[in-house]
Amino acid sequence: MTPGPSAAPVTATSSPPPAATTAPTSAPTPVATNPPAPVNGALYVSTSGSDGNPGTATRPLRTIGKAAAIAPAGTTVVIRGGTYAGFDVTRSGITFTSYSGETAVVTDATRDDVIQFTGVTSGAVKGLVVQGSTVAYGSGIKIKESSGVTVSASTVRDNRTFGIVIVSSSNVTITGNSISGNADGIEERYAGNGVVISNNRIFGNTKMVDSGRGKEGINFYKSTGSVTVVGNLLYDNGTHFEVYGASNLNITGNVTWNGQIMETGTDGLPCANNRFTRNIGYKGAGFQGELTSGMILRCAANMLVANNTLDGFDKFAFDIVDGTKGVAYGGSIEGLRIYNNIAVGGRAYSIDSLLPKSVKIDYNLVYNVGFKAQYGEYLAYWKYLDKQYDKDTWTDFQSDTGYDTHGLVGDPKFVNRGGRDYRLTSGSPAIDAGKVVLSGGYSGSAPDIGRFER
Repeated sequence: MTPGPSAAPVTATSSPPPAATTAPTSAPTPVATNPPAPVNGALYVSTSGSDGNPGTATRPLRTIGKAAAIAPAGTTVVIRGGTYAGFDVTRSGITFTSYSGETAVVTDATRDDVIQFTGVTSGAVKGLVVQGSTVAYGSGIKIKESSGVTVSASTVRDNRTFGIVIVSSSNVTITGNSISGNADGIEERYAGNGVVISNNRIFGNTKMVDSGRGKEGINFYKSTGSVTVVGNLLYDNGTHFEVYGASNLNITGNVTWNGQIMETGTDGLPCANNRFTRNIGYKGAGFQGELTSGMILRCAANMLVANNTLDGFDKFAFDIVDGTKGVAYGGSIEGLRIYNNIAVGGRAYSIDSLLPKSVKIDYNLVYNVGFKAQYGEYLAYWKYLDKQYDKDTWTDFQSDTGYDTHGLVGDPKFVNRGGRDYRLTSGSPAIDAGKVVLSGGYSGSAPDIGRFER
């Protein structure tokens, strides 16, 4: 769980957002003694405005903070192009959005959190650029002890620690954003029930805060509520999904590359009832020259890992260890199930200890012919009674471990592995070879193995 030393950020696979805009140099206009009321459900803010204005389109306010302080529920605060100071939101039902076709940048090096929602029951940020928190453990956007907040279509970048942090909040939606250049792209902490993180591009989060925190795409820290993470692209992060004493996560339909897929751990709280299904993870060009790996599972009670496709990791696709046996950051893995996954290129499993009998590993397909990465000539590594074994035949692995008795070795016959099209073609051994563990139905006599049902 402790990342390596800080290094210079790598170049993202696709073009990152434009360079940061500098903070405002002039002081905001003094607040009027008797603040004006919003007109027609909207307040306008402009760098040419005044906080003594009524906030109309022709007589806008100067600061977003002023609008946040006077807007009643149902108000949309429309922000003209320009650069603005950070602000607090303590009133529910306010939407902060950029003016159509213009870029509104909110940046503030003097605040812990550039934008902070506290104690609200609804609210939204849409289409803003939020950046520039310089404080350790600060953020671009903080949502604290709130519910019903949405952050969408925004760029959240270049903050000292968190891009977006959700603290003791519920029913929060983070969707369609570009999140980069932070230590942690998103952190979801404590409660979390009803949180949805969807369709974001989370990349290049390579900063370090301290020796144990940083280089993370999404960090789930002691979260207990039901959280859904779906349809995101995560790349050029040291670890894409960090799960620390967090439970009830549903991570599905995401694509990751250039970095480690997942690492789990704890200092006491369980990592229980998490689901990691129908995701794609591949090595890509690698991350900052480091050897890449798939999923480290040392805290995974009753976790389901099913129907994923993992390609080309240097060390292993799955590292599984009984975290209750004196392992740092370890926790229970009782009831862990790993079914219907494809692991190609390199060693599929690293099993670091004798596992509980309740752990089930079966119906997976592995294929590593011609792979030259570290340990890539082996199918699996197994440590038993202080003896270490590298398994290079499937029969040997099955008979010694009792795992994957229905598993397969062979070319999965992807449509185009080099082009990252992991759908199956006719004649793939993965077709109709899986076990029924997911809802939603399947075609044929049984589910297909891997991310896609043909």
